Amino acid sequence: MNRRATPRLLPVLGAILLVVTIISIFTYFGAAPVGLRKGAIPAHQQSKEPPAGAPTSSTWDFKVERDGDNYSLTDKQCQNGFPLLYGDIEQSVANRRAKPITLEELDARPIVDGMVRGMIYDGDLLLINYEDMHNTFTRALATLQSLHRALIAAPDRRSLPNIEFIFTTEDYAEGPQPVWAYSKKTEQSNTWLMPDFGYWSWPEVKVGSYNKIRHLIADVDEGPVVDGKRQGGLAFEQKTPKLFWRGNVNTAPAIREKLMQVTEGKSWADVKALDWGNQDDIKANLLPMEDHCRYMFLAQTEGRSFSGRGKYLQNCRSVFVAHKMEWKEAHHGALISSGPEANYVEVERDFSNLESKIQHLIEHPEEAERIAENGVRTFRDRYLTPAAEACYWRRLITAWRSVSFEPRLHNDTESKEWRGVPFESFVLTRKLHWDAH
Repeated sequence: MNRRATPRLLPVLGAILLVVTIISIFTYFGAAPVGLRKGAIPAHQQSKEPPAGAPTSSTWDFKVERDGDNYSLTDKQCQNGFPLLYGDIEQSVANRRAKPITLEELDARPIVDGMVRGMIYDGDLLLINYEDMHNTFTRALATLQSLHRALIAAPDRRSLPNIEFIFTTEDYAEGPQPVWAYSKKTEQSNTWLMPDFGYWSWPEVKVGSYNKIRHLIADVDEGPVVDGKRQGGLAFEQKTPKLFWRGNVNTAPAIREKLMQVTEGKSWADVKALDWGNQDDIKANLLPMEDHCRYMFLAQTEGRSFSGRGKYLQNCRSVFVAHKMEWKEAHHGALISSGPEANYVEVERDFSNLESKIQHLIEHPEEAERIAENGVRTFRDRYLTPAAEACYWRRLITAWRSVSFEPRLHNDTESKEWRGVPFESFVLTRKLHWDAH
């Protein structure tokens, strides 16, 4: 090296050393000079790395303790965590692939009591029409709250497609136009399944918020939380070895009266009808939902269509017993009735084989417990989690848009007036229109 050049290099080397030292210090303390921060890079060029300690996309697997109440799972995580959840959505898309949904179809649908017409635009929920809910009470508000929650929790909310939709809060949908509903028969190709109102709250039957009832059920099955851990839960073999059911017979007399007849006087059954108009009867016979879980076997019967209690029962570590069902719900793709993975027991619609099934399970408690555990693993800890519900809503939105039209935000090309009122305003005022001032 030329010795006379050495003094000239010293300032350069010193400057490089200073920069390296500064970067090292900022890195150590969790920061970096402004020009070197990720914020200085355009957002679309930044790498979206998971938080420290979080599993990478290649290793992520759904863990209920970590993810069960996470409304913000990504699309990939939703698919990974709940692969059996979207079958009916996919079938609904296939039904309309050759004949996409049009604005004219929605306009042809009369919006009557119990129905809502809305729009999702740039990730915001807007209300276009909201009819009276004389018979369905809080269902519409509960459903809108759940949908709104799934929207605002979306990790990429503004990238969700714009859609216009109609849903009914009745037990089932009628008519030829496409509509969202809580339940459907297989042949109802224009009905798209959505999660029911109970995922928010169901006060009319004295069941509170979904998260609260899940906690109360866990208190029975896993024990209450003591010093940060659940302790002293009710073991399966400690549960009452009977089939339990309470309900209004009049909502589905052909099925429910048959259940009453088959179980009358049986030592293995605790089955009673409820008269919601008789407060003395309700006080004597209504059991809090979480206390259903103290029984080994829980009967599920359809009502006018589906029965909203089903998802609560499936949160219990008990054997879910249902007759052959005609009405599907959003989570039914995960039901398995036979084999080592069976997570419920299916009986005939007339309950003709109910006694033999229950007696068999009482005599083979290890088989009953296996079915109950499968049910907990499949439903309570996966397909009936709040995370799964949010994933379903967002998949429904993207699927619906894949076979429908781009909605208009404004009333006309000259107007700045929106066609719908933001949900945040509607939920406070219950009004779709008001005069400016």
